[in-house]
Amino acid sequence: MVRVAAYRGVVGSEGRPELRLDRAVLRSPRIMMDPIKSIHFSNSNPVCHAFDPEAKDGHDLLIGLHSGDVYLVSLRQQLQDPGRKLVASQHFNKEGVINNSRCTCLAWVPERDGTFVAGHADGNLYVYEKSKDGTADCSFPVIKDPTQFTVAHVKSSKSNPIARWHICQGSINSISFSTVGTYLATVGRDGYLRVFDFSKEQLIFGGKSYYGALLCCAWSPDGKYLLTGGEDDLVQVWSMEERKTVAWGEGHNSWVSGVAFDSYWSAPNSDESGESVMYRFGSVGQDTQLLLWDLVMDEIVVPLRYHPPGGSPTYSSGSHSAHWENNNIIPAGTLQPSPSMRDVPKLSPVVAHRVHVEPLSGLSITNESVVTICREGHIKIWVRPGHGESNRSNSSSDLAVSSSAVSKDRVVTSSLSSSSIKGSSSSSKQHSTVLFS
Repeated sequence: MVRVAAYRGVVGSEGRPELRLDRAVLRSPRIMMDPIKSIHFSNSNPVCHAFDPEAKDGHDLLIGLHSGDVYLVSLRQQLQDPGRKLVASQHFNKEGVINNSRCTCLAWVPERDGTFVAGHADGNLYVYEKSKDGTADCSFPVIKDPTQFTVAHVKSSKSNPIARWHICQGSINSISFSTVGTYLATVGRDGYLRVFDFSKEQLIFGGKSYYGALLCCAWSPDGKYLLTGGEDDLVQVWSMEERKTVAWGEGHNSWVSGVAFDSYWSAPNSDESGESVMYRFGSVGQDTQLLLWDLVMDEIVVPLRYHPPGGSPTYSSGSHSAHWENNNIIPAGTLQPSPSMRDVPKLSPVVAHRVHVEPLSGLSITNESVVTICREGHIKIWVRPGHGESNRSNSSSDLAVSSSAVSKDRVVTSSLSSSSIKGSSSSSKQHSTVLFS
């Protein structure tokens, strides 16, 4: 029996160790919490979820199971009911009638009320509309070439799901929509990032990891860049404009299991301060570390460029990776192999901090906190400056990051069974402090 547990946000107390990033200080939690409610599943394990804070009808929470089933419920109704079972739920792909492979990831489509997608371990992604009956008959044609991207639609207007996207042969490990829902990014077992125009149902571009599967992906707030992480222990930065890797980050010692941009951080105004526009993001891995990064495209030092015999080797900096490779934009619909690491600018983390004892499985950055989750079911909420207590970022009590700070941390939740959170993933239209394991 496996459970889904909900937690509230937490305001910490004085005297906590702190994690510093430039002018930002992340204060570690010191309050133990129990779940508000646990929901138990007797037939299959919950694997992934997606929360929509903008749902007009209140049905805002999707839960995907190992059996392929997908449930849609109202979070508010679940919290109000004293029982341990789902109440007032809609059931899609019941008992795996459409696809019996594991539901690996879920996401609501931004700007489309009631539309969501579900990715599966067999490489298929399904598009649903929650207003339609999830038990209606639905069938799709046989996939003739599993190596090719194809889209199939249902013939009946009453059917749900309404479309099937066959993306790859292996598992779809993670999916992410750009802020306004124009683009959909997927990463999979085959090691490829794929970016689609969701409305046009077209592949824009794709690129491969340096080694092994890609496990996670995330969009920048402006939709210009993508992050991916996976089994090569690297964080890759992809450019939508150039359709390729423009930087890679080295710092993890094991698989990268979660990446996230800080959507709530305001970049400095270059006209007033003279500073370059900066992106800030984080990553977590199975090495138990949280890494924090600053990405300043205008200041990246690009690798050694080709120079003629007798010439001098030169380095250049700039926001356009065309400086170090070529000026050709990758053709639409092309899957590119991974470039040589010598040809791509390298990033180093600003902060590296061991935040859990067990391997990390998830990361979320909200306007109030940074949330880290490990495979043993422990959740830690790191409070941001100015939230929950006075900002002490400039005081002498700010602590430098060190391994000694870890021993002082206290878990912000009770332990869950490790089987309840292995392979878990989450998605929402906006980052939410409501987490499920």
